Amino acid sequence: MPEPTVDVNVPRFNQAVVAVLTAVAFVAQLRWLVALTFVVLAVSWLGGPRFAPLTRIYLGLIRPRLNQPVEYEPAAPPRFAQLVGSVTLGVATVFLYGGAETVGWALTLLVTALAGLAATTRVCVGCILYEKVVAR
Repeated sequence: MPEPTVDVNVPRFNQAVVAVLTAVAFVAQLRWLVALTFVVLAVSWLGGPRFAPLTRIYLGLIRPRLNQPVEYEPAAPPRFAQLVGSVTLGVATVFLYGGAETVGWALTLLVTALAGLAATTRVCVGCILYEKVVAR
């Protein structure tokens, strides 16, 4: 059975949205937005592309407007990165609502930085971790 693949722009779009949402959450000190971003990533990871809210937005609204051919990449590394981001934001949410806001915001900013890096440079640290640790 062939390895599942994904349009290379889907993870980049998802990462850009996550970076923006978490940055806005930090600047405006919106703990609920961190929690919401965690839920979006968790649903995306657990349900796969069919149930991923950001993927559905990209495929429904953006992809049809592009006139370029679709490039594909293996789906497993970006999905693993979603898992890592989801767990990190889940832990951040617990800290934010549990009274350890400094730790919660630090974890949120870590996700912001890594998602922004991946969205702008295609250097996906979660994907690299997947290749080095999981795919061995």
